[in-house]
Amino acid sequence: MGERYWEVDAVRGISLIGMIIFHITSLMVIFHMIFTLDWYYEVCRYIHLGTSIFVIISGVALVLRYGRMAGHSKREYHVAILKRGIEIFLIGIAIAVIASVAIHFFVRDGNYMLFNFLQMMGLSMIICIPFLRLGKWNIIPAAILIWAGFAIKSIHTGPIWLLPLGALPDGMFYPRDYFPLLPWVGVMLLGVAIGSVLYPNGVRRFHIPDAGSLGKAFSLVGRHTLAIYLLHLPIIAAILYVIMVVSNALGMPFGYL
Repeated sequence: MGERYWEVDAVRGISLIGMIIFHITSLMVIFHMIFTLDWYYEVCRYIHLGTSIFVIISGVALVLRYGRMAGHSKREYHVAILKRGIEIFLIGIAIAVIASVAIHFFVRDGNYMLFNFLQMMGLSMIICIPFLRLGKWNIIPAAILIWAGFAIKSIHTGPIWLLPLGALPDGMFYPRDYFPLLPWVGVMLLGVAIGSVLYPNGVRRFHIPDAGSLGKAFSLVGRHTLAIYLLHLPIIAAILYVIMVVSNALGMPFGYL
């Protein structure tokens, strides 16, 4: 079994914490706890940076998985990634359905969740499988796919079947938690290229000091990203909803933030 590198988990943990802060802010906007949106827009400016780091690290993790599967064939390595990708994609579908039902009954703005972060992550992992053999040369398809994502975004509209790629039907709301495959699969391939340079065959090729207490804390978060991602949204949403209901009942509505 290959070594697990603390710095990779720590960076993933830090980026996940950033995403959680964004989700808290977004939920406060949805529940009308924030009426002054300047601060919210300021948070939005940085969310794609944190998300990009998370997706890049996920690409690096695909390379590290090879090191952790020492003694297994490449076919077994690819099958393991395929199974994990399918698992994450199906969890993403379940979340989209549950969230859309909740939006219908509690928010009622008609803006549902159609292709979310986990759906993108699961499919991107699967798409990356045939590219893994390219190693550091994944920088080329990564650049092409990232460029294609910006190109599709400039088109703005397209048939419904292009929604997973980044084009929305004319007049359609921008879905909640929307992460199209383009450019994000390119970002994950960028992570594969970086991982192939820094961790060839899943083995670290540079020296780094041992993690301190703070590094260990972030690393612990990074080791359990899926569980934390799944749990934090319903817990935070429930807490904020109760606060909103109680504060309104007491005549102290939010809205001063």
